[in-house]
Parts: sequence; C-alpha cells; structure tokens
Amino acid sequence: MQLHPFSSFLASPLRCGAVLALFTALTLSTGCKSNTRYVDAGSNDVIVSAGQMNVQDWSLLADQCTQSMISAGVLQRYGDQSKPAGLLLNALVNETTEQFDGDAILKKIRIALLNTGRVEVIMTAGPGGRAEDPIAQSAQQSKAFMAAADNQMMAQNTPDLTLTAKLLQNQIKASGDTQSTYILQMTLTDTTTGRGIWEGEANVMKRGGKATIGF
Repeated sequence: MQLHPFSSFLASPLRCGAVLALFTALTLSTGCKSNTRYVDAGSNDVIVSAGQMNVQDWSLLADQCTQSMISAGVLQRYGDQSKPAGLLLNALVNETTEQFDGDAILKKIRIALLNTGRVEVIMTAGPGGRAEDPIAQSAQQSKAFMAAADNQMMAQNTPDLTLTAKLLQNQIKASGDTQSTYILQMTLTDTTTGRGIWEGEANVMKRGGKATIGF
C-alpha cells in the first residue's frame, strides 16, 4: 500500500519528534498570550503610555476640575434641588497633537455636576443652534408650538451658566524617555453678568519609554 506523502514524512521517528516539539512550542506560545482580563480603569493594573493620552488620564483630569468647582461652592449660588440652574457645555478645545473624542472628558465632568442636583444640562440648544440631542430639540419645539409657548421655550433654553474647556499638552524627550504633561483648563461663566465665576486647572504628568503597566 502506498503511503500519503505526509504519512511518509511522519514515518521517521526523528521527524515525528520534531513535529511534536514544534506543536508543543506553538501551544505554549499561544497559551502565554491568552492572558486577556478585565481591569479596573482606576487601578495601577492598566497600560500607560508616556506619549499618548489614556482613559485614566481623562478620569484624573475630570475629577480634579470637578472637585475644585464643587468645593468652591459657586454652584450653590445658582440652583438647588427644586430649581437647578441651566448649564450649557461648549465643545472641548483640543490643542494637543492627539486626535480623540473630547466628549470623554466632558461626559465625566457633566455626570459629576448633574449628581450635585444643582445644575441641569441643556440638551436642546447649543452654539449655532446645534443641539446635542436633535430629537429632544424637535420634540420641545413641537410642544412649544402646540402650546403657543415659544417664549417660554426660549427662556428654558437660555443657559444660566456656560462651561468652556481647553486641553493643552507639553511634551519633551531626553535620554530615550518621553515626558508628557496634559493640562485641562476650565471656566464657568454667568450668562447674566457675562463674568467668569470660577476657573480651574488640572494636570497629569507622565514620564517613561515604551508603554508599561501601572502608573
């Protein structure tokens, strides 16, 4: 009986041992790489890159600015649980060399401010008439039209407070290491007086070579 060419190849004990060793090595190699797991974004068990902004950087910057604003007590002048102040957030001005979704920072700040119960974020108005939630904007306009309450709708969409945010970056390299500093600057403005009532600045500084695990 004629053997298949591959069977003939395995017929040699030496070749068969080589194939077995190769198979074992591939299995072990694959097994070593199968260590994907869930990690806590706020823990030290996350991958950190000195030359790139990470999700933990967003959290640190947002937390610093939010806590500064809340601790200053400025929100207590404008709203309470029964009648929160209307807040409108401007888009984040990104002056870094990186491209990312600035809403990731603003979303964390907005959640923290909403949880104070002293502000409500206006979703149906925005710069240039571009609402963050177009469906809610259309629904509000329809209700106002049916109730002949256009003036009331305009008043509801006029913010009591506005928030601006700018992200800056400073990066230097020396001896093969990269040091990056990300700076978040924010200003809260009273729309009645047109004056800034609070300003805050937060920064995160990282230094290292290639991406590593931990801060």
